[in-house]
Amino acid sequence: MTPNIPASPNSGAAGQVTSPEGGSSGQRTNGSLFDTVYASAHLAYLISSTLVGAVLAVIAGAIDRTGDSVLALARIWSRGLLGTARVKITIHQEAPLDPAQPYVFMANHVSSVDIWALFAAVPVNFRFIAKKQLGKIPIFGWAMAAGRFIFIDRQNPAASRRSIERAAERIRTGSSVAIFPEGTRSQDGLLAPFKKGGFHLAAESRVPIVPIGIRGAREIMPRGSFLLRRGHVEIYIGAAIPSDAIVGTDRATLVADVRAKIGALCGQPLRPLDS
Repeated sequence: MTPNIPASPNSGAAGQVTSPEGGSSGQRTNGSLFDTVYASAHLAYLISSTLVGAVLAVIAGAIDRTGDSVLALARIWSRGLLGTARVKITIHQEAPLDPAQPYVFMANHVSSVDIWALFAAVPVNFRFIAKKQLGKIPIFGWAMAAGRFIFIDRQNPAASRRSIERAAERIRTGSSVAIFPEGTRSQDGLLAPFKKGGFHLAAESRVPIVPIGIRGAREIMPRGSFLLRRGHVEIYIGAAIPSDAIVGTDRATLVADVRAKIGALCGQPLRPLDS
């Protein structure tokens, strides 16, 4: 079923300002103060749960070499963080996903919330493709390695190519992966040009690409903020692009088509390629 994709995630009638709480301005002020205090208190829970979860993930990874138990912990951790922060997740899905089929999931990236939202929303197991530096963070990086996440050395093209080849082999054995093709979080709210590594990976492993649009995450936790605020995140999971279409399409055209699709799903304007 094709989801109804709004032009803007928080649009109201002309000349009106909508508020999720409603009520008088005094009530909204009091509510805003409470939300700020609550978000500050929640930061302590975020830090402690992340440390405890990472230690448990390292232990689980030592017992379960597949890394699947680490992914289960990641889902519990993500849902717990979002739920206790009073973040509502709504999932819109164009077509069902085959649990036996590996995919390359590609999504826009504006906030750390994106990671938790994908763990909470995507109905199949997947590993993130992350930059190598994250794997060097004590405990947290070890937990990612225990979950068999895939690290890419972006500073070394030869090493990056070898990592993609290893990732493609892992995908062919049945593991799905997720990647943010912009390479980093957007600073201005525009959808940045996509890097081609994920597209090479999909073509080499001959698996479908699933475009995903995430709306509302930037308002909940902007880049540079450590506070997770109350709000609503919508995940738009597009129909999978078949592997035959990926292999048979010019790479530049494929990148442009997928970027346009994700832009439509997430509602972010495209940043010009020459900027």
